[in-house]
Amino acid sequence: MPLFERLEPAPLGQKVTSLDACVYFYRTAFVMGWLPPKNPAWQRWIYSLWTGTTMLLGLIYLPLGLTLTYVVHFDKFMPNEFLTSLQVDFNCIGNVIKATMTFSQMWRMQKMNELMAPLDERCVTPSQRQLLHDMVAWVNRMMVFFLAMYLGFSTLNLFTSVFAGKAPWQLYNPLIDWRQGVWQLWVASIMEYFVVCIGVMQELLSDTYAIVFISLFRGHLAILRDRIKNLRMDPELSEEENYKQLVACIQDHRTIVQCTEVIRPLLSTTIFAQFMLVGIVLGLAAFNILFFPNTFWMILANVSFILAICTETFPCCMLCEYIIEDCSNLTYALFHSNWSTANRRYKSALIYFLHRVQQPIEFKAGAIFPISVQSNITVAKFAFSIITVVKQMNLGEKFLNHKVSGEQEL
Repeated sequence: MPLFERLEPAPLGQKVTSLDACVYFYRTAFVMGWLPPKNPAWQRWIYSLWTGTTMLLGLIYLPLGLTLTYVVHFDKFMPNEFLTSLQVDFNCIGNVIKATMTFSQMWRMQKMNELMAPLDERCVTPSQRQLLHDMVAWVNRMMVFFLAMYLGFSTLNLFTSVFAGKAPWQLYNPLIDWRQGVWQLWVASIMEYFVVCIGVMQELLSDTYAIVFISLFRGHLAILRDRIKNLRMDPELSEEENYKQLVACIQDHRTIVQCTEVIRPLLSTTIFAQFMLVGIVLGLAAFNILFFPNTFWMILANVSFILAICTETFPCCMLCEYIIEDCSNLTYALFHSNWSTANRRYKSALIYFLHRVQQPIEFKAGAIFPISVQSNITVAKFAFSIITVVKQMNLGEKFLNHKVSGEQEL
């Protein structure tokens, strides 16, 4: 199918570029109102209305509607319903920061695509083209996987809640009261689902841009490593031609590093915001599952939410560690290349290049701590701290008993 044709590696005879790896990301951004058409002007005006609508619903109404519900209808919440809504509300706070930053910095993605365009032209051998094609297909598959994961949580939560006779997130809705009947429940739930899906898609874009572009960096580092291994391996090339190939490798490595500098400020802010909230949100979700009675489907919805939260940071942290390893492999490939019989000019350029590649590409969250799997585990451990405090203070039982006594008084 044309819609999913990029999920499999294209034939080597077909032209593929790094931009093809961003197709699904940019399509999602266009649907969310983040990529306005260049012309004509009337289309841009209509599109800006849609952009304003999605921003209003996802970044203002969604967190505000959840908070207002606690003020207006707090006495009507069951404990598990309250926690389900609260964990989404906390996540919405992080989404406001991440989505606002990502939307305002979309030019950085386009800038990186422009910088990487010349790198695609360097892929001349079948092995290098195969690396490029595999990279494009892998990135697109990851984008579709994340889309299914994020929307799967929203859809699962919608049906499990409605079949249980409750609105899924109980957003404040002055137009329809879902408690009045089945018809009102379905209408209010679908309205909530639409709003939450907008917020989820905004968070999807904020979480996947790093995976898309760091994967592209890794792919081009792998292609560069393949080119370095083949330096001075063709006996038909002159020393001058070998030197030009080495200089081209140096220039391409500089381009990759330049791309990482373009994404660094945005990645530092969005990952830092997510790190600050991931422990709290995971703790609330685990608290909901362990301390309150839930149906199988409600537990499944909470587990899917936990998986969605984990995918917001873990893949990015893992890729940031992998790219450091890629830099080390690039250093080894350069050192073990065929340079021993080269002339003095070639060796001087190689020494300079070796010094450059020994400096790994590292990313930091908030310019404070490294973005790594260890950092992700450290912030996730805060969830266990929340569970420990709740268990020692017996808050779960107190909350449930207070709710039961309140219902008896009514």
